[in-house]
Amino acid sequence: MNQKAFAILVGIVMILSAFAGFVLQGGDEGKITPTEPTSLESFGVQGRLVDWSFDSLSDVLEMAPERTSSAYWLNLSISSNLTDAARAALPESFGLAFADRLYPVKIQRLASVQFNDSWAEFHWITPFPVAYEGLVIPYQDFMMIPTSADYVAVMGRPTLFGPQKSLESVLDVISGGFSTDRFTLAAGEAADLQVTMLGSASGLAKNLSSKYRELYVGVSQLGKGCNITARYLAPDAGGVQLARATAGKYGLTLSSEGDLMEITGTIEAGDLKDVLPALLRP
Repeated sequence: MNQKAFAILVGIVMILSAFAGFVLQGGDEGKITPTEPTSLESFGVQGRLVDWSFDSLSDVLEMAPERTSSAYWLNLSISSNLTDAARAALPESFGLAFADRLYPVKIQRLASVQFNDSWAEFHWITPFPVAYEGLVIPYQDFMMIPTSADYVAVMGRPTLFGPQKSLESVLDVISGGFSTDRFTLAAGEAADLQVTMLGSASGLAKNLSSKYRELYVGVSQLGKGCNITARYLAPDAGGVQLARATAGKYGLTLSSEGDLMEITGTIEAGDLKDVLPALLRP
């Protein structure tokens, strides 16, 4: 979504809703007494619920459809500095914009994927009794709950949120379909914020000017600083020049091996708002 489209969609949803936290309200908690606070049964929704590991971007990519072009994963519980930098640098998402208002519980971790000119979000939340009325749309034995005229939610851990057709594509993967296999740099990586994109050289992200096959950026909070890892697969000369300039400006280490270029190091937390967009630019 571009900024104008995102603003319009948010406005539509906010008008249709009766309160700022526009997606799902908590129901009568007396109806359900789960044995554990994280029990999926606490949602009180019939049918299958999403039950998938959600500890890294690799887990997200295993749920992402084949034609995914970019994805990110963020631990919102780490620091406001990291969240603010992500909000400023990453594509808009409902989870980032309304992390404490979409549900009666806060989103702890979130992810977003872009594919086929559409998107889907993944929200890791504490299960709560869902109060919903009206039409529920069964799909692959999951219950898709309309949250507005434009979006649906599928409860679970993580809870899925987005346009119906997009969530159907994700549910197809969760139900045994093929996930994307175009991303390699995020495999086995762990960080508080993880971002991956395919460049124009990949043949998928043709709208991007960047000539690399793939990009990965990982950021972890480290005391008062942030640990940075950025990798670029087969960057062009312009991308190499931008990466060198960023590494030099912030005292980071740049290395190359074959067609892989890597930037690593530690920065002051306050510099992240400037460093993150620079790392995502080549």
